[in-house]
Amino acid sequence: MPHAYAFFDVDGTLLNMKSMFSFHDYWYRRWLPSHSGAVGDEFEDVSAILRALTENGSPRELVNRRYYAFFAGRSVEAVAACAEAWARSVLADPGLFIPEVLDELSNLRARSVEPVFVSGSFLEILQPIAEHLGVRQVLATRLLQAGGKYTGRFEAPQTIGTGKAVAITAFLARGTAQAAECWAFGDDASDLPMLEAVGRPVAVIGDPELGAIAQARSWRRLYVGADPDQSLLLAGSSVLAEDAV
Repeated sequence: MPHAYAFFDVDGTLLNMKSMFSFHDYWYRRWLPSHSGAVGDEFEDVSAILRALTENGSPRELVNRRYYAFFAGRSVEAVAACAEAWARSVLADPGLFIPEVLDELSNLRARSVEPVFVSGSFLEILQPIAEHLGVRQVLATRLLQAGGKYTGRFEAPQTIGTGKAVAITAFLARGTAQAAECWAFGDDASDLPMLEAVGRPVAVIGDPELGAIAQARSWRRLYVGADPDQSLLLAGSSVLAEDAV
């Protein structure tokens, strides 16, 4: 049993992309056309709805719920196969990981601190990334299914905002590690509950609001060289805004 854990937000903190929306583009633009024929207007319609929610400043929890509602009726088997193909595609890009944060993960693991992913993105696409890095624990959205199809709903808690802190608290309650001895890394003000849930918060600087809070509280601040406006998501010409995970 490790003496402590390091909880990592994934999108924008460890990955220089938004995994949900990258998968969204891959599913419609690459997977469906080659496996089930024409996509029709569904891609543009779904994308427009999600884009409108993000541009109108809707809470991230709402945007994600709407995103997962569109999974209703999708084949679990097909999503799993697409997730594997998507993961191979993004893992081939040398710019996927934010190097400063990846170094933190590696250095902490060398000190017997076990890394844990904590994300509002869904397990099926995060698991291959975790396996690539040797991360064994993933606290993420778990989609509900019935009869081999997704229902469009997910298990509680929703791992965004306060839900990340709830998931971390429940995770730690199952073991012997103390929250005061654990780390957490996040890049956005929505990660505050997660950062506040541990004794060693680290603000990955990019969001001015989080930076100001971290400075006021004398938290460690990790400055990274990646420009969020040059993420893989934009490089892949995603139709969605970046800030919804």
